[in-house]
Amino acid sequence: MTSNSTITQSYDMAASTWRTKIEGLGYAAAYRWLIDQTGLQASGANVLDAGCGTGDFARALIEVSGIPKCVTLLDPAQEMVATATRSLTHITRDIRPVIATLQDAPVQSHDIVLCAHVIEHFADPVAALGMLKQHLAPGGRLLLIVSKPHWCNWIIWVRWRHRMIKPKHMHHHLQAAALTCLWDAGFPVGPPSRSSHAYLITHSQRTIQ
Repeated sequence: MTSNSTITQSYDMAASTWRTKIEGLGYAAAYRWLIDQTGLQASGANVLDAGCGTGDFARALIEVSGIPKCVTLLDPAQEMVATATRSLTHITRDIRPVIATLQDAPVQSHDIVLCAHVIEHFADPVAALGMLKQHLAPGGRLLLIVSKPHWCNWIIWVRWRHRMIKPKHMHHHLQAAALTCLWDAGFPVGPPSRSSHAYLITHSQRTIQ
């Protein structure tokens, strides 16, 4: 399997054209649709975009649901974080770039955690969910997008070596991580409808006393 450092270098090299590709393939529109469907309200919230790429998920959140108090952009690819920071500077007040893996990121509490196509790069999805859970405030919301099995994802796998997780298996992983799925759905159109499934998640009731 391709090493994590090699994957990070590949993402760095792709940073300059990543946002254009995201827009062209319909993922930015899919993010906006998803946030509208879930009714998330970002105004005044502390937000983490874990595996932020060029910041398209965070941008969609701001465009649809308001300006957060703070947006933390987390990604191990330096060029991705730099591109995301430049992209969002004029539309939100407080941006905090963090160049680190999810494993190494300083743990802080966030009202909203965004995470698109990250846990598929972990050998243990439950462990990855546990890391995301550490960043989620009690009563907070995790909006997760995960690759699902489809022939088009095998084309993506050739370069990025990600895993694909069936929705029914994701629900088992969430239960194992003591997280509750409040809502989940596939995307309605385009490549996102074939490649991805979305989940709105919070802490299991027994973890917030």
